[in-house]
Amino acid sequence: MNFFDKYFFGYLPQNFKNIIRGICLIVLAILLLELALTFIIVVILIGIISRILMRFFN
Repeated sequence: MNFFDKYFFGYLPQNFKNIIRGICLIVLAILLLELALTFIIVVILIGIISRILMRFFN
């Protein structure tokens, strides 16, 4: 975090630093949530497809 404080946030006033950090955290949280939901949907689809294939080939 020291690298970001020195080079990325170093020339901004404190209130802008907090706003930018908040926006970055919100974007990161949205991306992680989207990735988790996509992973869960893919796992569910693979499970449904494997059940269907087991009924046909069993």
